[in-house]
Amino acid sequence: MSDWETIEAPVGSFIGWGSSKGQHVTGKVLDFTMDGGTDFGGNRCPQISIELTEAAASFNKAGERRDIPAGETVNITAGQVKLKTVLSQTNPSKGDQIRIELKDVIRTNTGNTLKDFLVQIKRNGATAPAAPADDFDKPPF
Repeated sequence: MSDWETIEAPVGSFIGWGSSKGQHVTGKVLDFTMDGGTDFGGNRCPQISIELTEAAASFNKAGERRDIPAGETVNITAGQVKLKTVLSQTNPSKGDQIRIELKDVIRTNTGNTLKDFLVQIKRNGATAPAAPADDFDKPPF
């Protein structure tokens, strides 16, 4: 009789972007692929896995917040137009420190919203940028 070994798939929460400016994900890049995710239309898009160095928040479609502590692994599927573009241009590598921040939510002429993101990166595993004084993680959020 052989001994069975159990291998579990890595657990990683997917980040849902809310509508509050300042929401961010900061940490060490574990993996990045240009076509590892799927956007809302079913098209391939970038996906990044990050080990958090700062706590983050994720929001579901109902706007409910879930806090994720530093040290956890999160995944971001870059289906939003602006995020897809900036992550493609950034092309992060394993070990890089990255900060992805929701800078603005813009209402378009058609009534839809467009989320604008800022991406900061330190190559080769340097320390991630510090959170600003008016950080999203502070109350009343």
